[in-house]
Amino acid sequence: MQEWTDDFITNAQQDLVAMVKDWKYDYGADDRHCSAMLLWMVLKLHPDADIDQSFLWPDPPSDGLT
Repeated sequence: MQEWTDDFITNAQQDLVAMVKDWKYDYGADDRHCSAMLLWMVLKLHPDADIDQSFLWPDPPSDGLT
């Protein structure tokens, strides 16, 4: 694991942005769906994370995703 240098953080952020752009292009996902996938990844890595759903969906979704 690389040390948390500015370069590491910048590269990791660029990789995540590119991954989300790929999801949008490949699957037609919107920002909300991409955010849900990223939060799912966080929960897979840290199941006890206390994530408030209101941060993701300030208004209840209309497509049945909860």
